[in-house]
Order: sequence, then structure tokens, then C-alpha cells
Amino acid sequence: MKPIALLLVCLLIGSAAGYGIAYRDATLPNHFGPITDPDQAWKSIPISEDAPQAVVVGGPVFLFGRMELNSVGKHTFVVKNEGKGVLELTMEGTTCKCTMADLKEGDTLRVAPGESTDIKLEWRPKSYSEDFAQTARIATNDPRNSMLELRISGSVVQAIVLDPAEVRFTNLAAGETRKAGTKVLSFKEEAFEIQDLNVTGDQSKLLTATQRPLTEEELKQSNGALAGYMLEVEVQPGLPLGTNRHTIVAHTTSEFAPELEIPVTSFIVGDISVIAVKKYDRDKSVLYLNKLKKAEGASTKLFLIVKGPHRNDVNVKVEETFPEFMKVEIGEPESINNGSVRKIPLSIDIPAGVPEGNYLGPERKDLGKIALSVEGHPEIKEVNIGVYFSVE
Repeated sequence: MKPIALLLVCLLIGSAAGYGIAYRDATLPNHFGPITDPDQAWKSIPISEDAPQAVVVGGPVFLFGRMELNSVGKHTFVVKNEGKGVLELTMEGTTCKCTMADLKEGDTLRVAPGESTDIKLEWRPKSYSEDFAQTARIATNDPRNSMLELRISGSVVQAIVLDPAEVRFTNLAAGETRKAGTKVLSFKEEAFEIQDLNVTGDQSKLLTATQRPLTEEELKQSNGALAGYMLEVEVQPGLPLGTNRHTIVAHTTSEFAPELEIPVTSFIVGDISVIAVKKYDRDKSVLYLNKLKKAEGASTKLFLIVKGPHRNDVNVKVEETFPEFMKVEIGEPESINNGSVRKIPLSIDIPAGVPEGNYLGPERKDLGKIALSVEGHPEIKEVNIGVYFSVE
């Protein structure tokens, strides 16, 4: 057979086979109903008269306009149940701090028909951005809308500058009183004022924050700032050894930063220090145990190294552990280096079979904690150790 004739025969056979398959598919019964657009599928599903209906009053998007780096943004969304059934709301995930009736992620809030609930979002920009956005995802039992996505959006501008970016106390002796400060500079508003200051954090009563307007000469040296304040912090003795973090909340007249957060970091040194068998961050006073298996648990040791004239008078007690299942025992002290140093061992045990949990931060308050009270030293009254771990 000639090549052209063979080609024509093959084309005829292929066309016949295709037609046969198409005819078969078209005539087979469809047991699965009509093909629909998944995004529109709910419109064809009968909605029960008793179903809840989640409505975000004013819409699910809030445009905050412009705000300043280091400032705090806040907005409250109101979700109303306009259906006849009980509405269930479950926090699924968020890129900012989201508060829903003080519930944690995964908990469910129930809203009766006709009632409303507040969902509060709080955000702190960490970098400048023309298109800053954060979201919170709330799962619902509304058949029309199974997922609410609440969104805030706006621009983060450079109107207020901290110089330096934080108030820092380095190698502050346990019995020392010291002052440090930062300039708060306004580059867009000449009428900028700081109205009040509030120090937050553990033992914040040991820190005092004061303010004064910058002089004309100080403003001239501030790279074109229109207004500014000198903010000064004084630390009194009594903070625990290691790193302590506080925040000064300043309320201002600025359009861009009505509430400004100024970080304060102090590293307290003294006659007592900590060394560890496993990884220990001296600057942060954090012991790293990392991810633990529930069936295995973990144990390790720390040592308190006590120097100075009061070393033989120092006694240490366990004041608190968090979580409570973490066990800490204090061993017998030992004199080393010809009696010039006293070493106190601490045994730390996380038993097998404890509840699962995440103590990986990122904030220090989210870590595990060992709080030790100190007796016999005139200046050091406690030692706090953060513990970074999870149980899976």
C-alpha cells in the first residue's frame, strides 16, 4: 500500500474511534448531578431556615491609612449572627494579635441568633511598607461562608524616629542605679508632643521614665527633625540577673503614632552566674532543650556559680516552675578554685508522658520558666531562667 493511502486509512480509523468514545460518554447516565462552579456551589444547596448567618458589620476590611513604625494599630471588627441558628466561630490562624473573647487558637465561640461579638485585631509593623496588611481567619458553621477573613491594610511611614532605636543598659551591676535614654524625633509634625509615659513588663516599678522637649540646639543636630523629646529611663537595683526586657508605652499627639512603643533592654550582672551542660544563652538567660518527644521526656543540669564576699552565705530555693510538670532539684553546693567560688547544681527533669505543649516563644512570657529565690546576698534576690522547648 502506498504511504499516502496508508495515512488516509489511519486518519479514518482514528476519527471513528474518537467519535465512538464521545458518543459513549454523552449517552452514559450521570450519577453525580450537573457540573457546577465550586465557588458558586453553595447557591444550589438548600439552606436550612435554622442555619446561622455570619455578617461582619461594616465589612471585613479595615483601611487604617498611614501609621508609624514602632506604633501600635488597633481595630475591632463586629460579627453579627443574622441567622436563626447558633453561630460558631473558631480561630484558624492570624498574622497579627487577634482577640476573640479571650479564646485561644482552635477554641470555638458561640453567638446566639441576633447577637454580636467583638473580634479585636492589634498589629505592630516591624518594617516600613507602602502596602502593609495583616489578616485573621475565622472558621464558621455558616453554610454560605465557611471562612471569614478579616483584613487590615495601610502604609507604614517614617514620621517618628528613635535615636537610638532602644534604651539599652549593658553590664548593669546588680546593685547599681543607672540612667540611659533615647531621642524621639518627629520629621513630619512640628506640633508633635508626648502626652504620657507608662513602663510595662515584670518588676516595671524598678524603672522610671521621664521626658523633656529637645532644645533648639539639640534639634539642629537631629538631621532635620521638626520636633523631638529626650526620653530618659532610670533603673533601680532589684532586677533579676541576665537579660530583662521592658517597654515604654508613649501616648502622643502624632497622627502617625498615637501610641508608640519604645523597647528597654537591661543586662544585669553580679556575683551569681549560670552555666549549663546543654546550650545556654547567657545574654538572654535561656536554656535550650528544643523539641522533646512526649514518650521520652528529658533531663539536664545547670550550675549556679557564686563569687564574691557573700558566696558562702547564699542559699537558693525554687520559687516557681512553668509549666508545673517541669521538676527542679537543688543539689549540695561545692567549693571550687581554692574556696573562691561556690558551685550549686540544679537538676532539671521533664518526665515522660507529660502533656503536649509549645514553649518556644517567640515572647519570653511564652517560654518555660525557672524562678529561683536568693537569700544571703544584699543585692541579688532572684534568678530567672527561661526554658525553650516543646513536647510533641
